[in-house]
Amino acid sequence: MFKLKSNDIRDFPFQDYAEINPSQLEDLSKTHYLTAHNSWMLPQIAAHYGNWHHIFCGEKIDSIKTAKKNITSKWDLGLWRVCTQLKRGSLVKSQINPEFASYSALVPLILMGAKKYKAVKYSQWDIDQTTKLVDEPLREAMFWQPGEGIPGILPNCTNYGLGSSELLELREQGLTIKSGLKAGTVGSPTSSWCLRGMRGTVLATAPKLVTTMLAQIWVAHPTLRTEYMVLDPNAWDSMPQPLIDPQVWVAQPTTQARKTREYADLPWEA
Repeated sequence: MFKLKSNDIRDFPFQDYAEINPSQLEDLSKTHYLTAHNSWMLPQIAAHYGNWHHIFCGEKIDSIKTAKKNITSKWDLGLWRVCTQLKRGSLVKSQINPEFASYSALVPLILMGAKKYKAVKYSQWDIDQTTKLVDEPLREAMFWQPGEGIPGILPNCTNYGLGSSELLELREQGLTIKSGLKAGTVGSPTSSWCLRGMRGTVLATAPKLVTTMLAQIWVAHPTLRTEYMVLDPNAWDSMPQPLIDPQVWVAQPTTQARKTREYADLPWEA
């Protein structure tokens, strides 16, 4: 049986995660009961990455050189894999818990440490679609741009040019229960992590987390979101205006609620 030495991440065996395959990564997280340690482990992980030495190239942080500089041991490598390759739900027990929302799937944990402790904006990192310092689902959302010929949606601009009324319509469609006894009813915007049934809409090809951001549901809802979340795929550090004034928002009845990376992929290998 696994036993903790202390409530200090330096004593936690993250080195065990360094050289196992993705399925073993998930299994080990359960063996170690990672979600049971959220209250002390997650803040220490943020502080650890807040203490990284950042290497700048001009005004941007060189992510490859920074990774090489700071990931120097199996322990470092294992923690990096936990933060970028483990399903976030296997690390954070309740992402909609306000105490842990800042570690949710909308948060790039490694970059978040620098933002929290050194005021480094996400936009200051020199990263692209190949970066290994951000987990794949969030990375895909951060760099998504719509294909050509989608009426009413524009690349590289706030909310892709979609207005609040249209986004609210899409949110209602995506939260509407499609079958069962509650078919036709609309779930709470904080209970579902993404919109569903978007086929035929302007968001048909959008990554799931893009729909989460644009529709302001789940942890992106104004009542749960934090400054450490990426809430706009085209402006990673912005805090979008609420689609609905939080003062008049009334909770709806709650509903019941990757491509696999190779484990040898290192953060400095393109």
